[in-house]
Amino acid sequence: MKKLLVSFLFCSAGFAAVAQRGKVNSAEDALKSQDLTKAKADIDEALQNEKTKDDAKTWYVKGKVMEALATKDKSVPEAMEAFEAYQKALDKNPKMPEALLEMNNRMFNLYATVGNAGYANLNDQKWDSAYSNFQKAFEIARYYNGKNLSGSIPTDTSMTFYLGYAAQQAGQKDTALAYLQKAADLQFKGEPAMYVLLAQGYEEKGDNEKWLQAIEEGKKAFPKDKRFNDMEMIYYSKTGKTAELMSMLEKKAQENPNDFQTQLDYAIRVDNMANPRDEKGDDLPKPANYDELMSKAEAGYKKALELNAADPTANFQLGAMYFNRAVGFNKELNALSSKEQSSPKAKELQSKVEELMNTALPYFEKADAGFAAKGNLDNSDKQTYESCLYALQKIYAIKNETAKVDEVKKKLEGLQ
Repeated sequence: MKKLLVSFLFCSAGFAAVAQRGKVNSAEDALKSQDLTKAKADIDEALQNEKTKDDAKTWYVKGKVMEALATKDKSVPEAMEAFEAYQKALDKNPKMPEALLEMNNRMFNLYATVGNAGYANLNDQKWDSAYSNFQKAFEIARYYNGKNLSGSIPTDTSMTFYLGYAAQQAGQKDTALAYLQKAADLQFKGEPAMYVLLAQGYEEKGDNEKWLQAIEEGKKAFPKDKRFNDMEMIYYSKTGKTAELMSMLEKKAQENPNDFQTQLDYAIRVDNMANPRDEKGDDLPKPANYDELMSKAEAGYKKALELNAADPTANFQLGAMYFNRAVGFNKELNALSSKEQSSPKAKELQSKVEELMNTALPYFEKADAGFAAKGNLDNSDKQTYESCLYALQKIYAIKNETAKVDEVKKKLEGLQ
């Protein structure tokens, strides 16, 4: 009887194991018939059993079930659960015949599901989620490609860029820079924004060599995108390479002789080079070629006004150039001692101040008329207009034109 009993118990144990392996087979059958609810229930039951929970086949089927659910639901959590199941299956049996035949397609399905979720997050401007999901997609690819099984998941240059972009938007600047540079190294040409962000990132880091390299590569890849010319000029300006900057400015102005905005931008930039200021707005020492730069700026403003005589900004800029020179000579005059105030030098300085103020006046008056005609002004125009009115008030006061001083004062009060 004892032998019979022992024999019976062994038979019972064997039957239980077969029953649980039957759950694995049942899950596969349910999966084939698209009954995903039953497939999940059966495989979860098999994973609760001591006899089958550590079997590679069980985990592989679990992966297939969760992969099917993830694909149907477009679910990242389900895709990652499938990924973990496949990992466990391969850990338990790295050379599973089914894995060797199917795993490439299965891992790519998970990679695509998670990556597509990242793109959807990107479109919705959910930067943190996009960043996280792109990272997970690359995690799947790195794992599978490192297993040296049949096939591989190819490097997606587009997703590499968008991971960097999402990271940048999410505030992960170091990660963003790494992936943006990787996308550039992979010759991704889909978005000029990649080079813009790269240049900005290297500028922030103070890496001038890579900053300029990103600008030049962007300019070469997207020659019609004007941003790279502007960024290159900013680079030369901030790094003190005035000769290169001047060359670029003049080339651009010469190539666009009838473009008003180009001519005005040229004049403003050259004017700023002649009159550098620190971050607080205080004057810095004038460059050695100050007079040359001022002559070029003056010619640039006049060229812009030939193209658009009524433009208030161009009129203000040229007026301000004359006015600021007058202020400079006035400072020299005020710095003279009381004995020197009646000297020939003082008379010369006084003459220059008056001449430059008179030269500036009609340009400020045209700017005043132009801004007033615009009606509602944006913040930038409002600030320029305010500066224009202050300058007019000062000139009218010097000329003792009290009525005009009061008129300008009312305009200033109306801007507040």
